[in-house]
Amino acid sequence: MPSDADTTSAIHLIGYGSLMSGLGLATLSTLPVSAASPVRLHNCRRGFGKLSRFGNRYAMVLDPIRLDEPLSAAPLNQSTGGVEALAVTIALDALERVAVREGYRADVIRSLAEQAAATGLGLASFLSTLLVTSGFDCGGYRRQLYELTGFASAHYIPHPVWLTGGEFAITFLAPGPEGSGSDAVVPVRVATGVTKRLSLLEAWQRKPNQSQVEYGVMCLLAAVHGISLSDVLEGLARDSPLMDLLNARLETERPQERQRFMKLLGLRDEAYSQSFPARARDDNGERARLPMGDHAANPRSSHEEWP
Repeated sequence: MPSDADTTSAIHLIGYGSLMSGLGLATLSTLPVSAASPVRLHNCRRGFGKLSRFGNRYAMVLDPIRLDEPLSAAPLNQSTGGVEALAVTIALDALERVAVREGYRADVIRSLAEQAAATGLGLASFLSTLLVTSGFDCGGYRRQLYELTGFASAHYIPHPVWLTGGEFAITFLAPGPEGSGSDAVVPVRVATGVTKRLSLLEAWQRKPNQSQVEYGVMCLLAAVHGISLSDVLEGLARDSPLMDLLNARLETERPQERQRFMKLLGLRDEAYSQSFPARARDDNGERARLPMGDHAANPRSSHEEWP
């Protein structure tokens, strides 16, 4: 896991959807990191469920399980279960660009970072104090953000994650019935009436189009880097039409995924090899052909938190 201090030049960010692959990161052109590694997120469930701003498809969402506890993350090889994700350490200006991609404003991120610095805290640490003050209530936490900034997003909102070792990270959560922080800003998930998490198959059944397939591929390519999404593959048969569509695109994208990912993040071969597990490098990511390999037939087997 990235280990730099939480400052404006070293902010830990955790992605759990399309931000985990080079194809998904491509819209950012580059995202220079000082560290990157796979992690497991705990006390949360993942699924598709927010109508995207970039196509007629459902994007990934992440919801807390126990509402009186924080989200936490640990290195992939130091914990079990949970939701596999990607942790990177980036500078504030890079976080601002990610925020814009997620439907949040760059100037608001900068304002929050300045308010954090005024209290002697890094941004992620500062957000953690707001969540603690709210009693870990997401709605109350977002109301505090709105009071501090005058802005609320219907798409994704920065949220703190507790890291092993006493540090903090930021991820982006899509608000649901608990609200965006402002009564005037209705979350997309509420406006569309899709507040439950969907498996990839369920998302495609609602949006049986190439855009949904393409987004699924952006997420599933994380397998090239040893990051599993078996928790969202429930019901996906190996001989299904959707599997055929996914595998066709994965076959095309897989050979270039590792180099594309490394280039976008600015990682050298040695750093990549040290940070990502050996299983990701077997045959340049063969696990990505049958999405998440051995878990496709029984995805809940290694993810005890999936409902």
